[in-house]
Amino acid sequence: MFSYTTLLTFLSGTLYSILLYLFPMILSIVINHRLIAVHVDKGSMAYLLSTSNSRIRIAVTQAVFSLTSVTAIFCWITALTLITSSFMFPGLMDTKQFILLNIYALLMYYTINGICFLASCLANESRYSLGLGAGLPIMFVLLQMLGASGEGLEWLGYFSLFALFNPERLFAGDSFAYLGMAVFAGLATVLYTVGILWVNKKDLPI
Repeated sequence: MFSYTTLLTFLSGTLYSILLYLFPMILSIVINHRLIAVHVDKGSMAYLLSTSNSRIRIAVTQAVFSLTSVTAIFCWITALTLITSSFMFPGLMDTKQFILLNIYALLMYYTINGICFLASCLANESRYSLGLGAGLPIMFVLLQMLGASGEGLEWLGYFSLFALFNPERLFAGDSFAYLGMAVFAGLATVLYTVGILWVNKKDLPI
């Protein structure tokens, strides 16, 4: 039977392990791939630029959509989990900690989204955008899995972006989790900013 503490620990060890690395990541890769690179590859970016919209405005609009989409996903996950737990395990969910956990995960995915968005901005062809945007996050997942497998491979996990996401240390009030949040927020800001500026200066194929 779950207790007040074990329910949150169980969710962080299941929902925020396998599902966190699959469902939101796939959506992030697909959505961001279509925001800039696909338009450039198909030539439709030229039509967008023939309107009164500037490159900066188009890029910022796409970046806002990118951030809004992943935010909506985590809001949906949070609301659904809270509603489900209130029916199945009434009174056992630490709502404040669970929301904080989701903010932690969301900031991490802002960084993942930022990588995918930057890849979409850098590439002139869809295949390169998809390769870079999907390749780096998948590499981080593999490094995390190898690091968690033990057998002298723990050091590989430190090269993964996901190493900064540690729910247990968050629940313990460890400053590491809050430092991770700050790093995620900073990286996301840099990635999106560089992507927007790159779109503004890049040479578009004719």
